[in-house]
Amino acid sequence: MFLTYIVPLSILIPILFGVLNFKAAKAGPKLLFYYLIASGLINLAAIVLIVYRMRNLPLLHLYTIVEAVFILSYFRTLFTDALIKKVLLFILILFPVLCILNFTFLQSIYTFNTYTRPLEAILITFFCLLYLYKSGFTENWLNKHTSWFNMGILIYFPVACIIFILSNYMTLVTMNKAMNTVVWSVHGALVLMMYLFWAKGFSLLKSDG
Repeated sequence: MFLTYIVPLSILIPILFGVLNFKAAKAGPKLLFYYLIASGLINLAAIVLIVYRMRNLPLLHLYTIVEAVFILSYFRTLFTDALIKKVLLFILILFPVLCILNFTFLQSIYTFNTYTRPLEAILITFFCLLYLYKSGFTENWLNKHTSWFNMGILIYFPVACIIFILSNYMTLVTMNKAMNTVVWSVHGALVLMMYLFWAKGFSLLKSDG
């Protein structure tokens, strides 16, 4: 119930705050809002497939591309350094190509994409940390919407990266259902926390400008 319905439906919380504050949103928050909409639709499709007892792992390969493109595009709006923006643009073009090559030649769409999913998490975590390093901490740091968006990202993606790397091993090798349940419950809790932090970020759009 928690992983199949509660966590996917919790995406409605930041979406609601995004809708209420959409007019005050600039390019970066709008990209995260659109990502949430796309993510929600993909999760809905995944739930439908589960109800009809069909495998939904192919959607994960699509989701990885969608998530990377939206979130890395969000970071591209934050940086002012021209070189970093060019690097991000290059990655935005290259990463979807790598994903397509991965599920075409390396990993079946019916298995976890344990090559591209961790790579995506590493890239997102890296650029989030790089932005925090370059922007620093100001006196009103907690009153900025970007702070809450980035804290949500750092709560989820670093730990999720490890889970993604081990996902096929846990599912296909150990076949320990109890461990699987615990690990993916932790993953679901992290997703939920990220959504709550993003909801706070969207709520600050009007006051933060």
